[in-house]
Amino acid sequence: MRGPVTWPALGLVAIAAASAVAYYNIERERRLENAMGKVVSSESGWSPNPELLARRQYVKTKWGWFPKEDAFGASGKPAVGGPWSLIDLDGNLVTNKTFEGKWTLLYFGFARCPDICPSEMVKVGKVMDTLKKEHPELHKKIQPIFVSIDPARDSLKALRDYSTDFHPSYVFLTGAPQQVQAMAKKFRVYMSKADETEDGDYLVDHSIVIYFHDETGDVADCFTQSMRPSDVVEKVVERMTFV
Repeated sequence: MRGPVTWPALGLVAIAAASAVAYYNIERERRLENAMGKVVSSESGWSPNPELLARRQYVKTKWGWFPKEDAFGASGKPAVGGPWSLIDLDGNLVTNKTFEGKWTLLYFGFARCPDICPSEMVKVGKVMDTLKKEHPELHKKIQPIFVSIDPARDSLKALRDYSTDFHPSYVFLTGAPQQVQAMAKKFRVYMSKADETEDGDYLVDHSIVIYFHDETGDVADCFTQSMRPSDVVEKVVERMTFV
């Protein structure tokens, strides 16, 4: 028969278990750091889910591997946006590359929108006027853009007429339905026909968001309908002067 378990024996077992756990943790950290060192060596960076979260660059600190700080902090940012091409009011081809070097305030809407679109576009106009007065150097770097999500009715003539009601700095864009849909999908814009009448008239339900892009085309922030012009100005200045 085996003898009773003694306290010294239990102590040896506990020491062995603690040593195994410690070794496991150290080895795990070593493997993680080695893996991260390889993954983040590329310029494109790394993401646990590239479909949802943009790739990030990581740096090694005395506390371990952490994402580089940016306007979104260390938690990453939604992978919103991408290459697109539309036409302006003169029929010229315009792409995302056209605005490289500029910060942009991008809004999706439609010319027959009765209230929300005009309200949001007037808001952007007030933001531009405030920036021109209080932060002229920043103002010069910003381009407001309106993209029609109703290309079937928003002809170039219709948009020209519509544009006269808003801030003169706006660029108005439209395109073939497929182009608009492709761009809207990249920006996660919801849009759907609503309240269609017997004669074919309708409204368009859509996301109410102003996208703020930096000079490289990355989304720096998003401004919702509830934000006042002063709130947007504050955020714009914060993002553009972020160090």
